[in-house]
Amino acid sequence: MMNFRDGEMVPNRNFTSEFLTDPVNYPPSPQQSVAIAITIAFPAAALVVVVTRIAGRLSSRQFGWDDGLVCIAMVFSILETAASYMYIKTNFIGISLRNIPPHDPTPGAIWNYAIQILYNPILALVKTSILLFLLRLFGQKPGVRRFIIWLNTANILNMFAIFFAIVFQCFPIEKIWDPTRPGSCVDRRVLFVTSSSINILTDLLVLGLPLRIFLDLKIPRRTKIALMVVFLLGFTVTIVGIIRLALLIQGLFMLIELPDPTANIGFVTSAIETNLFLITASAPALRPLLRAWFPKVFGLGRDEVEGATERRVIGTTAATQLQTRLTRMKSSRTALRSQSPTPSEDDLVMSYNGIMRRSDIIVRYDPRLTSRDGEGGDGRIEKWV
Repeated sequence: MMNFRDGEMVPNRNFTSEFLTDPVNYPPSPQQSVAIAITIAFPAAALVVVVTRIAGRLSSRQFGWDDGLVCIAMVFSILETAASYMYIKTNFIGISLRNIPPHDPTPGAIWNYAIQILYNPILALVKTSILLFLLRLFGQKPGVRRFIIWLNTANILNMFAIFFAIVFQCFPIEKIWDPTRPGSCVDRRVLFVTSSSINILTDLLVLGLPLRIFLDLKIPRRTKIALMVVFLLGFTVTIVGIIRLALLIQGLFMLIELPDPTANIGFVTSAIETNLFLITASAPALRPLLRAWFPKVFGLGRDEVEGATERRVIGTTAATQLQTRLTRMKSSRTALRSQSPTPSEDDLVMSYNGIMRRSDIIVRYDPRLTSRDGEGGDGRIEKWV
């Protein structure tokens, strides 16, 4: 059982181990089943998208650092999914407080600690991947290049700072899952709210950068709007992050007293945010592959069709002009041949390119070449004219 003290759950150990219940095998409630389904569905969708992206990059031999970072973030997401499942089961998330049996809360606190460690690196790696992708596309502009480098540096430093702050939030570390142990902890309410706020700020900067770049591009309006819509999908991640931050503030600072706190499944916003970021970050890399696999669905747009048609017309015109020139050259060559004496069949030799030419061969015998310094020879000299 759990008691609440200073806004934190503290284990009540006034029970014997023989009455403990295995939370993993405890029958789930409808709310818990929904939480588990969401926790698994979003990583599964992200995995499909990331695998499709990597397949397209490898087939076109364009695999880069941005793709590698997405792969690492996907591995962390899978680990976070496993930890989230265990956290939901061991903490009886989605089950009414009155239905929770006696259990040991330590495993649930350990799984929660693992989720805290994995959460921030996933977001930071995906942001770095997006920035490297933008640097490869628009790094030739000095102002844009400097801004991307500075923003990426701040993102990486923030990732390491939050990582170490989460890992060493308590001393000794065991106090994280055992609040009764002597020691000290930072104010975790301030730590979690601050880190989430910084993540939202960097989200806005990373996702707002391509929109600012696209406004200055000299491209057709339809293409510009399509690119902006693709990157605007990333703002759904920011919206989820804001919702998660609001839930954190309400829960950590006890602003709203929930009648049944354990039945709340707001915890799943973390899984939604990280995996939705993986999906939206891979969207720009999927369009060429989808166009190749499903040309009828993801075919060329109107501007691209007009451009392709124009190039086809130009190519056809050039081919026609070349054919006309070849015909004229052939006619001229035939006319010249008809005016010159017709060579005999033995004098005609076909060259490598199909043009007839006339060759004369003169053979002369020189007896001085029959032997030279003991070496044999037939004394024949051939001369081609």
